[in-house]
Amino acid sequence: MPRLVVPYPRAVPWAAVLLGASALLGACSSPSRPAQFLSGPDLVYPATAKAAGIEGYVVVRYDVTAAGAVANPRVVQSVPAGTFDAAALASLSRWRFRPRVEDGRAVSAPNRVSTLRFRIGESDEYAGY
Repeated sequence: MPRLVVPYPRAVPWAAVLLGASALLGACSSPSRPAQFLSGPDLVYPATAKAAGIEGYVVVRYDVTAAGAVANPRVVQSVPAGTFDAAALASLSRWRFRPRVEDGRAVSAPNRVSTLRFRIGESDEYAGY
């Protein structure tokens, strides 16, 4: 009768210990966290506003889906009105987030608010980074 050879007979108990320890540590970590910004494109300054020396900002409201994408973006306030709205929404629609987690599950994060500022030369300062 062939003999069963286990290459590392002591590895099995250690594997069980390690799996148990990682499960315990996972249970100790926070099961909830807010949505976290991961990435997004630079703002594209509207050429007419830049040529005229106009600066301003746009306040936007949006939801972050459980997949980390932006949904339902809308302008809440903009100064000067209408000048930067399209550029702000174009950039915002490409933002990506690590989704909000509640009780260990990814969920949407509704009604987030951000202010996007348009200042001439500001993004040029960081072009080399």
